[in-house]
Amino acid sequence: MPDTALTLRPEAAYDAVLLDLDGTLMDTIPDLAHAANAMRAELGLPALPEALIATFVGNGIDNLIGRTLAHDHAADALTAELIARARKAFYPAYHRINGTRSVLFDGVIEGLDAMRSAGLKIAVVTNKSAEFTLPLLELAGLSPYMDAVVCGDTLPERKPDPAPMLHACALLGVAPERSVAVGDSINDALSARAAGCAVLAVPYGYNHGHSVQTLDVDAIVDDIEVAARWILAEGRLPDQSNP
Repeated sequence: MPDTALTLRPEAAYDAVLLDLDGTLMDTIPDLAHAANAMRAELGLPALPEALIATFVGNGIDNLIGRTLAHDHAADALTAELIARARKAFYPAYHRINGTRSVLFDGVIEGLDAMRSAGLKIAVVTNKSAEFTLPLLELAGLSPYMDAVVCGDTLPERKPDPAPMLHACALLGVAPERSVAVGDSINDALSARAAGCAVLAVPYGYNHGHSVQTLDVDAIVDDIEVAARWILAEGRLPDQSNP
């Protein structure tokens, strides 16, 4: 058998990996759907299917709340009072459930181990607020892998703005052009591309219910382990067809 160990060569093209969280590292829909339906129950609304709520995920929790309410209300009915009531119901429900039903996607730990062993710096760049992101990373056992975490409330801007990616690069002390962003949605792709990073997409995430085939990315990779192989092969996947 050939030696398939992943090692970072001195002339490697990349120094850092910027990872999305929801839909890329973890399937957080079970937690988010539970909290969203708890909120809806308090507002006297029926529960929605988990698969439908998954299409509302992106751009942070407040956008999820708004999209969930828009399923039943016309735009002019989404008053500030209604949004405030919804937030008051959602946030405690999400705090109670956060991380208890979420699961790591296949290949995440293997990919992170390969990145860490190769000397790559690793950051999470997410639109989820810090009050939920940091406990979730800790509970999932991902915190030790992270050299930096940029949350949805770290800066005034969120993805798809390039600012979070650029901020992560600054925290890591790496140039954007020597960084690879890995995500599952158009927000990740737009943010990374505008920041000057290479961009990979995983096909199993949320992306508002749309296919990642439409995204402007350098490659679509099956999972985080395959992303590590792409990065360490400088933009090429090793030929694994020969035994």
